[in-house]
Amino acid sequence: MKHQDLYYFRTLAETRSFTQTAEAFYISQPSISIALKRLETEFGLSLINRDRSSKSVELTEAGELFFKRCIEITDLLDQTKKDMDSLGSKIVTLGFLPTIGGHFLPQIMSKLTEYLVDLNFFEEESSDAMYELVQKGEVTAAIVGSDKKIMEGSDLIQAPIAQKQLHLWVSPSHPLAGYKRINSRMLKETHFVTLAKGYTHQRIFEKWAKKHQINDSHVHYTNEIQTANSMIASGMTAGLMIDSLVRDRTDIVKLELTDAPEFYVSMLVNPKAIQSDKQRAFNDLLIETVENLF
Repeated sequence: MKHQDLYYFRTLAETRSFTQTAEAFYISQPSISIALKRLETEFGLSLINRDRSSKSVELTEAGELFFKRCIEITDLLDQTKKDMDSLGSKIVTLGFLPTIGGHFLPQIMSKLTEYLVDLNFFEEESSDAMYELVQKGEVTAAIVGSDKKIMEGSDLIQAPIAQKQLHLWVSPSHPLAGYKRINSRMLKETHFVTLAKGYTHQRIFEKWAKKHQINDSHVHYTNEIQTANSMIASGMTAGLMIDSLVRDRTDIVKLELTDAPEFYVSMLVNPKAIQSDKQRAFNDLLIETVENLF
């Protein structure tokens, strides 16, 4: 059985069209028909109904079953190729969030100069998304943020980098701007902006808001940090964020918040991910460096 025939059949089953399948692989329609015939001969079963009155391809019961198996097999083949490429790669990868990772990278990378030529940075805006990538082994090492000091139930190696308090941010014209310190009772009628679902700040904010009975209808969500900062600067809303999310903004005022929630920054490494010896050595040095620096 030819591996390529599996890809042809999968696409044929997905598109239900010989024309679209042929176009997808830049080959002729007869080539797809020949590949299909090879598969049917291999199994001794018809995989499609050959009813010329039908405008689209219809799978037989055997065809439906084989389609499911094709998805599993081709996905596995694709992943195996990626794994083999990773093992032979001379490149090392480090994931980070621009909003927080960039703050710590200069210190960390100054100790890893031997890898700089071969280093590839992988950026992701959301800590949750980056955490998933590390869990799956798609990125083997990354700087991430979390609402928990220790990430429980994980086989990942975690090296703490920083623990930061969130502050209240308002425009200079906001009624609260004159105060040096704010407590939650002063915020009952305040409108807030926070990052949307998938961001660590969203989870931290919602836990804090629930604890202090902040009105849900007063909360606005955005996927963009700059949008959140602009809404705060306009005076429309207040925000609860760590300092590194509010850089070089002279139109926003930072206020201390009593009982402020914490934001944790860590280096995560997946020791079980398939990776080259060079990547593994890089990851080991990353953990050692973070533990020594922070």
